[in-house]
Amino acid sequence: MYNKKCYAVSTADQLKRLIEIRDKKYKISIIFIKYYLVKGFGLEWLKLLIEFIRSQYKSHKIKFYVDAGYNHGLSLLLIYENIDYIKLKSNKIILKKINQIAKKNKVVLNPNINVVDLMNIKNIEKKLKI
Repeated sequence: MYNKKCYAVSTADQLKRLIEIRDKKYKISIIFIKYYLVKGFGLEWLKLLIEFIRSQYKSHKIKFYVDAGYNHGLSLLLIYENIDYIKLKSNKIILKKINQIAKKNKVVLNPNINVVDLMNIKNIEKKLKI
């Protein structure tokens, strides 16, 4: 069974290098945004980041996978912003209700995607066989 990979980045430089490397070989990249970044900088920052990256790399399709932690309100805001994938921790009842809203907006809640953290990797090209 094929599992998708996404890449967790911490800096804008890592994000640009990753997209430039993957643009040569792959059509789609999935970028993981950690919860503390969204909580610290806010939803407006995330929207501006997504808009900037998509305008810079129009030929490469970039999807975003955002961690909402236990924050149900943030997950609903992310659903209405049409983020591609959302990771949410909660009980089954709340997950079921939020998943119904996500399906209407064509957003995948808690997908089975492997996350590769690029924070400690210095040479992305050699470590990852991209």
